[in-house]
Amino acid sequence: MDRNPDLNNETALITGGTRNIGLAIAEALRSAGARVCIIGGSDRKALDQALHRLDPDRSAVMGMLAQVADEAAVVDVFDRVEQEFGQVSILVNGAAVRPHEPFTSISLKSWATVIDVTLTGAFLTSREMFRRLPQDRLGAIVNIGGLSAHRPTKGRAHVIAAKSGLVGLTRALAEEGLGQIRANCVVPGVIETQRKPGEPRPRFLDQKEHAVGRPEDVARAVLSLANPKEQYVTGQTLHV
Repeated sequence: MDRNPDLNNETALITGGTRNIGLAIAEALRSAGARVCIIGGSDRKALDQALHRLDPDRSAVMGMLAQVADEAAVVDVFDRVEQEFGQVSILVNGAAVRPHEPFTSISLKSWATVIDVTLTGAFLTSREMFRRLPQDRLGAIVNIGGLSAHRPTKGRAHVIAAKSGLVGLTRALAEEGLGQIRANCVVPGVIETQRKPGEPRPRFLDQKEHAVGRPEDVARAVLSLANPKEQYVTGQTLHV
C-alpha cells in the first residue's frame, strides 16, 4: 500500500475527528491533499480548535457537530459536504463512546448508546457513501476498531460488542463494494490519548511489556489504506 498517496482530488469525511486519533487521521489526509470534513458529537470548542489546527484559513477543511446514529443527520452531513467539497470518496468511521461499567450495572440505555454511536453510526455513514458514490468513482472506507474487541477486558462488554461488530461490518462492506469501494479496519493498540472526564483507559495484563503508541502511528496506517486508487487490499483488520 502507498503510504504517501496523492489525495488531491479526494474528499474525506472523518467521524470522531475532533480529538486524538481522529484528528491525527484528519491531519494525515489533509497533508496528502484531501479536502477534509471532520464530525464531532457535541463539543463545539473541540471542533473549532481542531479546524484551526487543520487549516487556520479553512480553505480545504470543514466541520460539523452531528449525531452519527441519527439517519437524517447523516444524510444532512453528506449533503453539506457534497455542496462544499464534492462527493465523499474517503470515509473514516472513528466516532465511538467508551464507558467503563461493570457488566451487571450496564443499563439498556447505556448499551444502546454505545452500539448506536460506534456501530450503527458506521453503518449509516457507509450506506450513505455507497448510495451516493458514482459508479465511475472509487472509494475507501476505514473503520477504527478497538483492541478490547480482540483482547477483552472487564467492564467494557458494550464497547467490546460494538467494536467486534465493526470487524464484521468491515468484511460485509468489502464484499458489497468489490471493484469500487474498499473497506478495512484499523485497530489501535495502546495509544497515548487524552481522555474525557470519567473515561478511564482500559488496562491489559501485558500492557507494561509493550510500547505506548501515538495517534500519528495510527494515522499513518489509516493513510496507507485510504487511497481510493488502491484496488486490492480490502476486508482486512490491521492491528497497529
